[in-house]
Amino acid sequence: MYKILSSSGLGVGGKQNELIELALTHGFDGVEVDMADLVGRHDTLGKQFACQFLQSAKIDMGTFKLPVAIGGTDEEFGDSIGKLDTILDLAETLNARCCYIEVAPENEHYAFQECFEKYTTRIQAIAEKFASSSIKIGLLLRASNAKPVDGNFKFIQTADEMLPLIKAVGQPNVGLCLDAWEWAVGGGTVEQLTNAGIATNVTEVKLADVTPGADAAEIKRSDRTALPASEADSFSLELCKAVLASGADLPFSVSTDLSTYANAPRGTVVDSISKQLDLLMTGQDPYQLAQDAAAEASEGEATEGEEASADSEGKTAEGKTAEGKTAEEKTDEAEPAVEAATAAAK
Repeated sequence: MYKILSSSGLGVGGKQNELIELALTHGFDGVEVDMADLVGRHDTLGKQFACQFLQSAKIDMGTFKLPVAIGGTDEEFGDSIGKLDTILDLAETLNARCCYIEVAPENEHYAFQECFEKYTTRIQAIAEKFASSSIKIGLLLRASNAKPVDGNFKFIQTADEMLPLIKAVGQPNVGLCLDAWEWAVGGGTVEQLTNAGIATNVTEVKLADVTPGADAAEIKRSDRTALPASEADSFSLELCKAVLASGADLPFSVSTDLSTYANAPRGTVVDSISKQLDLLMTGQDPYQLAQDAAAEASEGEATEGEEASADSEGKTAEGKTAEGKTAEEKTDEAEPAVEAATAAAK
């Protein structure tokens, strides 16, 4: 398994040096890079400058969002892929494993069927461009954004609608960028993924769980547990076990939101994420482990209390015994005097 530190939600943005330092400190294999920012660095000061931080730190670009106007007009899409050669060159230089394209749940230009065809042909064109590299392209469902927008056409909003798009693209280097939180919000199941073939159809996994009691009709990005599998019956845990069973060697990250960690130090957050990923990537249940640890600690405190109580009772008994012996000794000492007094009286 391959552990990626996602910049999303950590408040580091384009500050590569901060992200890299966090990743190295807490044992990550790669980082999620802001590709639009990286291309800007490349265009302003050259490729060497753009790549220097990652290369000098000897850490990979694990994944990145592909900055293309996939649902825009033909002109907008054409303009956005003008930098595709530069993007691919930077990604290969920095050992990227994968990238992803966000699939919006609505479109302002095209009705569903026409939009579906636009996405299909455009993704196929990008896939052909990436065919010579080992970089996988994942399509990311945005079910949480599925809210009515006046004048816009509905597009893909559920897991059931996403899988046919991947199948229609039909390219071996294109699959699903699986955000567990978005997948669950969109009604997706682990069974769907298993049936579709995790090893062949998933490009990377972003873990997060829906907070218990969240309003499904008004879901927000902040409706995430602080860490995946920190609650019972975790979808993220179920998903990780299915990935392990499939034999797929996939990149993993935690899909964070800034509001989730607003009051916690960044280093503490990243350390917790790293440790949680280590457990999940080996199929362990962090929630159950935490419960067991709490129970063991409680038992230990109870045992210590019992021992302390027993020790206290023992000391009290010893004290009483000591007092008893002293009384007897005093009685023995007093007996001769009593006998003498009695004889004198006679």
